[in-house]
Amino acid sequence: MRRQCTGYGTLHPEQHRLLTKIGITAETAHAAQPPAPRAEPGLLDTAIAQARAYAAEYGHIAAPASTVLDGFPLGKWLAWQRRRPRQDRLSPTRAEALTLIDPWWNPPWPLQWQQAYHRLRTAAAGADGVPATNLPRGLGRWIRVQQESWAHLHPGQQNLLTALGITPHTVVGERPAPATRSYPASPGLDHARAYAAQHGHLTPDKHTQHDGFLLGRWLGQQRRKARAGVLSTTTIEALTALDPWWNPPWPYTWHRTWQQYRATISGNEPVPDTLQHWANAQRSHWSTLHPGQQRLLAHTGITG
Repeated sequence: MRRQCTGYGTLHPEQHRLLTKIGITAETAHAAQPPAPRAEPGLLDTAIAQARAYAAEYGHIAAPASTVLDGFPLGKWLAWQRRRPRQDRLSPTRAEALTLIDPWWNPPWPLQWQQAYHRLRTAAAGADGVPATNLPRGLGRWIRVQQESWAHLHPGQQNLLTALGITPHTVVGERPAPATRSYPASPGLDHARAYAAQHGHLTPDKHTQHDGFLLGRWLGQQRRKARAGVLSTTTIEALTALDPWWNPPWPYTWHRTWQQYRATISGNEPVPDTLQHWANAQRSHWSTLHPGQQRLLAHTGITG
């Protein structure tokens, strides 16, 4: 409850309405004085020291959440620090200390990708480039997926791979034009095509089934694989051809709500209060939205 009062101004209007039902209004939230944070002497020093120790042994601090050093839950502590920038709660001093240890301690891509990259770097240590013939089969496949998906990678990811001697090896004219590209058949893709043809998008609820197939769950699995950099480029291109925003760079819940809003106004139906509150919130926070979100909103008549 203290967190809701402290961050009341950043909450969604619908959250405000729900809080009002239990007696938390803007006035009561403002009047609530959270207690001073408890002093944790030595915690930061211990965490930074353990992070340095981990980096000295492994060359990075992309540690799994389960990592514990000398009884200190380093993995969980680092995971919490990675969440703090999104909440504007990470101090510049702490961020600088972690960046000095590992410039990519909090990468703009999924941490699973960074961990796979470090496994590859460790396997290739001491060699010029990447000795693919000596790599485990799983890492060899991971390299091929990165090469095939090169255009979808962040420039930072491309630079890290290039430093290991991995390049896209693209041959001009090797692939047919997108308009004539044929994609492999699979139960998931077949159901995705049918769903997209019927609904015009691939943003179903996670519980959605299509002819008995768990399509919502399957699409969720493909999104997780794409973010981890292990989804084949043919599957990515096939899904993107059906819906360019099947795996948006913003929260999936936002995209689902936008689809609901679009469907409502397209059908000339009255906009429910919850959706109207959501639309108003988009206008209020326009400058913080992704350019792609702004374009989609503009298509539905919402602008900043």
